[in-house]
Order: sequence, then structure tokens, then C-alpha cells
Amino acid sequence: MAGRKALAITERQFAVLRVLWERGPLTVRGLMEHLPRGGRQPYTTVLGLLQQMEKAGLVDHEKDGQAHVYRPSVSRREATESLLSDFLSRFFHGSAESLVLGLVDSEQIAPDDLRAIEAKLAEVERADVPETEPTPKRSKKR
Repeated sequence: MAGRKALAITERQFAVLRVLWERGPLTVRGLMEHLPRGGRQPYTTVLGLLQQMEKAGLVDHEKDGQAHVYRPSVSRREATESLLSDFLSRFFHGSAESLVLGLVDSEQIAPDDLRAIEAKLAEVERADVPETEPTPKRSKKR
């Protein structure tokens, strides 16, 4: 995400975003039904969290009568890229190789997962190879 500020997303904020990505726009009460600890959290706690997230640019809202309906203002992909980039930078000096080798060494990644990663990398490499343009046909002289 060159040139873009990394998103600082807490675990609670990510839980809210996950619900909004999966369920679509929700009111505070609607969101509470799908969060861990659901109705055991005070309404004002969840509202305060959403207001902080709105200031940070993670969600926005529209008024629907008396209620505010919140929706994510970042995509799952944007958030994931930002979090992974920050994680790699902070813990692995930017080296994805070190991360993957650490997962292999600690037996946190299965051989099937590695094959799936290899297949995805091959797919990305194929997509990056520019296709050769067809040679223009020459008109016949009469």
C-alpha cells in the first residue's frame, strides 16, 4: 500500500468490521446482536466504539429515521493488506519469507497450505507476464 497510511485497527474494531462486511449496514443494536458478548455490552460502549471508528475513517453512517446505520468505509482487502503490511514490518523487518519460514519451522502451516500458496504465486506470475500482441496483418498490394 505504497503512499497510503497504514490503518491502525484493534481486535474489537476488526470484529465490528467483520460483522459489517458479512452482514451489510447495521444499526448499533443490529450490530450488537452479532458481536462477541452481544447484548452483554452496554449500548453506549458499542456506540462509542463506532464513533471512534468513524473518526478513524473505518466506518461511516447514514441516518435512517432516529437510528444511525453504520457501514464499513474500508474493504476487507484494504484492511487485511494494511494489517499484514504492518505486521510484517514490525515483526519480520518486511520479510514475507521470514514469516512463512517461521510458520513452517513452528509447524503452523501444513504441506497442503504451502502447495496452495505455490499455486497462487504461479497464478500471480502468469497474470504479470504481458501477453504478446498479435502482429498486425499487412494489407496486400494490388
